[in-house]
Amino acid sequence: MMGWCLTQMNRPLSQLPTQQQLDVLGSKNYFTFAQLVEAALRTMTRLFIGMLWSLAFSLVFGVMAARYKTARYFILPLVNLLESVPLRGFLTFTTAWFMGWFPNNVLGVEAVAIFGVFTAQAWNIMLVLYQSLRVTPKELLTVADPFGCNSWQRFWRLEFIYAVPGILWNMVISQSAAWFALVACEQATVAFPRTETLILPGIGSYIQIALDRSKFGAVAAALGALLVCVLFTNVCLFQPLIKGTVHYKYSTRTDNQLPPQSRVYDLVSHAKLPKWLHQWGTSGVYVVVA
Repeated sequence: MMGWCLTQMNRPLSQLPTQQQLDVLGSKNYFTFAQLVEAALRTMTRLFIGMLWSLAFSLVFGVMAARYKTARYFILPLVNLLESVPLRGFLTFTTAWFMGWFPNNVLGVEAVAIFGVFTAQAWNIMLVLYQSLRVTPKELLTVADPFGCNSWQRFWRLEFIYAVPGILWNMVISQSAAWFALVACEQATVAFPRTETLILPGIGSYIQIALDRSKFGAVAAALGALLVCVLFTNVCLFQPLIKGTVHYKYSTRTDNQLPPQSRVYDLVSHAKLPKWLHQWGTSGVYVVVA
């Protein structure tokens, strides 16, 4: 499904549905279950791609701000400024910029929607990573020295692991803003050429078209699909990750709170397939080395 969505993103811009086509042909065939599933899948794909770009941005600039004093003086004020800019402020100049990067291609419009997810959480994730790197306990760094770890190994095996719980919780909190920004970007239409109005398939545009035609049943179905996507992301992605990284949380006091629960994590941890893959991978490496 993910590969199909990625294929749909890299197409000529003329293959996007237009407002004029819906007006001429009618929108009855548009409000179908298949169209709603396609819209939900494409929205989820944009959300995950935006998450990956947010993490990549945070790793680069968060580490630079924590490591280099000169870079800190430029990065932190700039991030604080960008964090206060509303989504509409970004869309006023980024839409033409991204479409110029990918002329006559759907990737330009897709990049605008993905950038909406990026602006909703990248700044927060970067600041959390920066703060975690700055307050990493000295006793942990001292313990890592006898193992002979270089700066690269110390970052990935200690400092980044120490920051993972904070990053995950911050991503969960930022999801509300990310979903809002993504749906708002999908509702925006693109006039290209000037005589046509292009529509980016997604839950946001599905809701907007349904509202324009007073299809309140379709609006309710789209909101239900959006709720399913939010629950799927939380239950199948964030809850297992939070439970899997609970042991990385550093604390010097006894915590009486119950550990986070995740049925998906429990099912995967007790399944035979991951254990079989691990054994197969280990044996494969052994054969290659031998």
